Amino acid sequence: MLKNISLEIPQQFENDLRQEMQAVALEAFKAVANRHNFAEYLKRKDAAQYLGISTGYLDQLTTKGLPTIMIDGLKLYKRSSVDQWMVDHQV
Repeated sequence: MLKNISLEIPQQFENDLRQEMQAVALEAFKAVANRHNFAEYLKRKDAAQYLGISTGYLDQLTTKGLPTIMIDGLKLYKRSSVDQWMVDHQV
């Protein structure tokens, strides 16, 4: 049986906690990226794997502005541009 518990915390504490969680997530993202030897330009499947998401969700991010390169119908993702886009969308 699940119960909901309400807890009020100061806004600054919430902001600090959110910032700390983002820093931890970014470190985990970097650690995963360092375990794989990804090329600078990634195909769709590799870009999804690099980000740790499904290809369907990658397509959703692409429609939201994730930078892509289109050459003769082949969609590529520049790794450094993907990294920057993710950092730019931190909240």
